[in-house]
Amino acid sequence: MTPAERTLHHDRTHRAVPGHEFEVDRLTARVAQLEREKAELEGFAAIAAHELVAPLVMAEAYATIVSERLSEPEHADSRRDLEALARGVARMRLLADSLLHDARSRSGQVNRRPVDTHAVVHDCLTLLRPEILSREARVEIEHLPRAMGEEGLLSGVFSNLLINALKYSPRQGAGIRIGGLRENGGCRYFVDSNGPTIPADEREQIFEPFRRGKDERRATGTGLGLAICRRIVERHGGTIGVSPANGRGNRFFFTLPA
Repeated sequence: MTPAERTLHHDRTHRAVPGHEFEVDRLTARVAQLEREKAELEGFAAIAAHELVAPLVMAEAYATIVSERLSEPEHADSRRDLEALARGVARMRLLADSLLHDARSRSGQVNRRPVDTHAVVHDCLTLLRPEILSREARVEIEHLPRAMGEEGLLSGVFSNLLINALKYSPRQGAGIRIGGLRENGGCRYFVDSNGPTIPADEREQIFEPFRRGKDERRATGTGLGLAICRRIVERHGGTIGVSPANGRGNRFFFTLPA
């Protein structure tokens, strides 16, 4: 067989393979997806590193101030600084947990076991207690049915939703309500808050990485919390969304299958 005949035979063979073009397109799309994920991860790591350093610097500074004041007769200022220190460390820990949750939710099987969601929410609120007290927030916990899932990951969902509720609620007198119910063989959970209602055209984009609402400039953060929530919920086979809460505020909700 001449070189030209071999080339013609090669071309005919490739055209004859069913689905060959589809396979090439699929692989091309997959490569593009991996490149996007790589760029996203690099941006995520840079912002996360910055966000982790800032609370640590603040914690070190406040620790030094407090240690110098402990010998003074009056300790009111020291107690206030200790509370600020606790808030900074709490934010750092929550962010570190979110990073771990995000990494674990990208791949691998979810370890499904019964989860006491009431205990999970209680732990999250304990960690957020300094922020709740400083804002004089009112938190109501309704019935929370047990879920089937991975406790550490679901804790990340509740933590981020509660942080989000506090962050965008009024600075004083925030109202937050947490609850759930059994629905269609699974569970549906919600976190209500009384902050500004998210416009309908922004309710989908706020779950994308690094995306935040147009009116969220006053709040600090990376814009990753809700994206992490969506990734974890979808890894569990559920859905997540947001809607107005009784005409005012927002209701963030997510579902988990049985």
